[in-house]
This record gives sequence, structure tokens and C-alpha cells, in this order.
Amino acid sequence: MGRRFEVADDSGFLALLDQHAYQGFVDPDWTYDTIFAHFRTAMAKRSLLLWGTGRGDIWTVDIVVGKAAPLTGFRRVTGPIRVSAGQLHLTNYESLTMAAMDRDLRLPELHQRDQVLALPSGVYCCEIVQVIDPDGDLDGPDDEPRTGPDFVIALRAGQEVEAWPDPAWHDG
Repeated sequence: MGRRFEVADDSGFLALLDQHAYQGFVDPDWTYDTIFAHFRTAMAKRSLLLWGTGRGDIWTVDIVVGKAAPLTGFRRVTGPIRVSAGQLHLTNYESLTMAAMDRDLRLPELHQRDQVLALPSGVYCCEIVQVIDPDGDLDGPDDEPRTGPDFVIALRAGQEVEAWPDPAWHDG
């Protein structure tokens, strides 16, 4: 089982979340400190994984279930995610911040409804591989556009791993 997504990202962050368990609202006047404290709490509850991408872009993300992540890649990280109602949502920092300031906004936003993956409920080990260096050459050989994914997310059911204390690949 697998699926390819295209995700616009202006702020250099992507996220995988259980939209049925993740509580997005923080405060209409949230600050960097309050929203990142909120993200840390959600990661501890295993309803969110948030990671830095290295820059803003439109990212191609392959999500595979029950298969191994690629052996090679620029960087990789493993964390836990819980699926409470059969779905995970791939999103960006912009959507997380919109939900953080609007009590009535539910994720996924209308324009991201196709960025939802259906899978059985349970706890998953989530391995995220950033395939290429975000500061490197973005084209393939002979300056051809890349056709492969920028990120591969491999989900394996039933493997419990330690929760992230902070967003991965983020110095903040």
C-alpha cells in the first residue's frame, strides 16, 4: 500500500498528523514559543510528527505502509504516530498555524482534503527519509527535472518507538 502526495510548503516544515486526535487550536495570538510547545505536546501524545525540510518548496512525498524506507537518503528520522480513526493527514506549517489561531478550523483544510491516507488504526513506527540534500542540485542527471520523491515516509504497524521531544531537523 502506498501513495504519492504533492505538498506546498512555504515555511520549511511538513507534518503528518492524526486529524481526528490532533487538537489544532492554540490561541488567536499564538507566539513561536506557544505554538512549538503545542507541537511538542502533540508529538508526545503521538498525534503529530513535524519536521524541517531545509527550505520552502512543493515537495513530492511517497508514503508506503508495511514496506521499508529506502536504504539511501540525505537524512532520516524515526518517530511514532498513532492512527485513531483510520486516517493520517500530510500537511504543512501554514495549515498548522491557521488551525492554531482559529478554533473553528478543522484539518484537513478544504484545499488539502486529498492529502489524507487511509490505513488501519493503531500505533505506527514512522520513518521519514529526505531523499536529497535541500541545499544541493534539485535536478536529476543532465538537468532533467527529478521524477522521484523528495521524501519517503515508511509506516510500520505495531512498532513502538520513542516520541520526539522536538520537531526533527529544526534548530529553534
